[in-house]
Amino acid sequence: MAAFLRTTLLFIATLVCAVKSVSQPIDAAICKEDSYPVVNGYVEVLKTEVLVQFDSVTKPPYDSKFIRLDNDPIIHVGYDEFHYWFRFKVRNGDSTSKQLMLLLGQLGMREGELFQSSDDGWKSLGKIGYSYSFESRPYAYAHYTYPITIGPKTTDTFYLTTDESHAYRVIALALLHPKAQKKMEARFYFSFGLMIGMLLLFFFFNFYLYFSTLDKIHFWYSLYIAVQVLLLFKHENLDAQFLGMDSRSGYRTLGMAGVAALSIGMLIQVLQLFFTNIESKTLLYKTTSIVKWILFLSAAVHFVVFYIEIPHRPEIILFEIANKSTFVGLILIVINCIYSLYKGFSTSWLILVGLLIFLIGGFERILFLTSSSYLFPPSLFEIGMVIETIVISFGLMYRYRVYQREKEKVTSELQKQKVVQVKRIISAQEEERKRIAEDLHDDLGSNLAVIKLNLQSLESDEGQKASLMQLLDDTSAHVRQVSHNLMPPEFASTSLKDVIAAYVQQLNEDSRVSFAFYQKGGSKYFGKDEELMIYRIVMELTNNILKHAEATEATIQLFYHDESFEMVVEDNGKGFSDGSGNGIGLKSIQSRVQYLQGELAIDSNKAGTTIIVSIPLKSRQNDS
Repeated sequence: MAAFLRTTLLFIATLVCAVKSVSQPIDAAICKEDSYPVVNGYVEVLKTEVLVQFDSVTKPPYDSKFIRLDNDPIIHVGYDEFHYWFRFKVRNGDSTSKQLMLLLGQLGMREGELFQSSDDGWKSLGKIGYSYSFESRPYAYAHYTYPITIGPKTTDTFYLTTDESHAYRVIALALLHPKAQKKMEARFYFSFGLMIGMLLLFFFFNFYLYFSTLDKIHFWYSLYIAVQVLLLFKHENLDAQFLGMDSRSGYRTLGMAGVAALSIGMLIQVLQLFFTNIESKTLLYKTTSIVKWILFLSAAVHFVVFYIEIPHRPEIILFEIANKSTFVGLILIVINCIYSLYKGFSTSWLILVGLLIFLIGGFERILFLTSSSYLFPPSLFEIGMVIETIVISFGLMYRYRVYQREKEKVTSELQKQKVVQVKRIISAQEEERKRIAEDLHDDLGSNLAVIKLNLQSLESDEGQKASLMQLLDDTSAHVRQVSHNLMPPEFASTSLKDVIAAYVQQLNEDSRVSFAFYQKGGSKYFGKDEELMIYRIVMELTNNILKHAEATEATIQLFYHDESFEMVVEDNGKGFSDGSGNGIGLKSIQSRVQYLQGELAIDSNKAGTTIIVSIPLKSRQNDS
């Protein structure tokens, strides 16, 4: 019984192997204008450790060692040291010849050559691969493609050899109608032109933002977008067609795994700058930083290894390091987004949404899930790359806007606090001035009057007496003037124009400077406290003219416009330099102007000085 079972199992195994090794011809009729059939299931493969020449592969023992491929649309082989031959047959049952297109999914092909059976034996349909220029390809398309012709009522056999040493091997073959090929090409070039155009637009936009704001997050993000553009070119062999990298050195200058690792490392750098609520001392931040630098290092090492082609085994190890660290980097990006959102950074939602499709496509790309997008792009990974760039770019702009609002809010609060503080100081000063003025008028003035009466009643030398009386009169007048300057009499019931006019008249009587006063319009929007501030500003400016300007003429002009009040004070003095304009007087003026929420402008030269104080009235109109 046991012997019978062993015989039966051996027979079944032999039958399965025989069935698997027999390849059915591809019927050319399946190639229609609107279909894209993948034909891996019709293809046989021969895998050998040594390179087998074409003359030998069609003969025993090799011709019987071909086995049929799996029927998956994409077969990921990975890194290996084997040499591959592919064999398939195409049958044309029509009475006319068939023009077809053989599309290959191999991206890292050093050399490839297709042979077709003919009446004269075998003929080569041309060589492809990055060892040859783009112009020498049998068909001018970014992906390797062979045009083939099948005669009427004919079944032709094809042999394809590919050299993909030192590259990640992917097996994918499709047989297309020429019109389907053209439709696919049009869609391919249009979609990738659009995607690359959008990426470049946001690249220049973020580069502009960097120079405008000097925020280094935009610098890193523009570099990240540049790497994404390069990754798109590499991923779809567009670099050979459009960047002139159609040579061995051109192709192997940058390995795709290294570019992917560099891309994710830069994205981590951008997000670390973006998630300001994740402190650098946290374990998550430190772990993410370590992975980021591993990605940068593995990318640099991979570029060197990919170019010089070191022995096979270490090359695989370095590829896996770059690949796995990229995978870990993607996971950490998601964790950082979720953690930042958990810590209250609401903008993280925007970043997470932008990354979602890209991350799904990235995981698909790293895990090498079978997908026909390798043959008929764009893939989910590539579409997500563009969506992620657009959304994160808007996220950065939104972040900048949020920061600007927060900055403006803080600045406004500080300004309000400063105004309140200045108001308290000025109010305290005015109270003190008022108290001193009252003391001078009530106490010192009264005492001087009593002294004068007593002095008149004394018997003394008339000349000395007259001198003392004059001194008392001068002192009393000076006390009245000081008291008046500290707090003008009846200020509460007198208009600002009349108070300043009286002050100017007194200046013209007591000084050698000729002052002129002019006012246009009037305002009911200033309260008495504000009018007192304006009066103090006039006093400070005129005191500066008297003490420092060495002027002979000066004018004081007040203008009430619809939305603003302007005070213009001019003199014909010697002016002052920037350094000499920082005295206590001007600082006091600036404080009072700030209290009134106005602006101060100074123009000073050897011909004189002009000072303009501008105070908005619109807010006061609304308040009233």
